[in-house]
Amino acid sequence: MNVDHEAISQLFRLHDIEGLISSGAPEDEYEPEVERIVAALENLSREQATAAAVVDIFGTVWAKMFGLSEEQVRSRRFDFDEIAEKVMRFFA
Repeated sequence: MNVDHEAISQLFRLHDIEGLISSGAPEDEYEPEVERIVAALENLSREQATAAAVVDIFGTVWAKMFGLSEEQVRSRRFDFDEIAEKVMRFFA
C-alpha cells in the first residue's frame, strides 16, 4: 500500500488519540508511531490492504509504543477506525 507519510502524520496529530498534543506536547509527538505505521502499511499488498488490516496495524503499534493492554487498545478503536477509513479512502 502506497501512503504519504506526512498525510498519515497529520491524521494522527489531528486525532491526538492520547491527548498529548493538546496537553502541550510537540506537534511531532506521534512521529515514532507514525514511522512504524507507515512502514507496516507500505508492506501491505493491494489484496491485504483492508480497513481491518489497517486498524490492526494501528492497534499493534499503539500497544507496543504505549505499553497498552488489549482493553486499552480497544478503547481507542473509534479513533483507529476513523483514521483507517480516511487512509483507505485516500490510499487504497
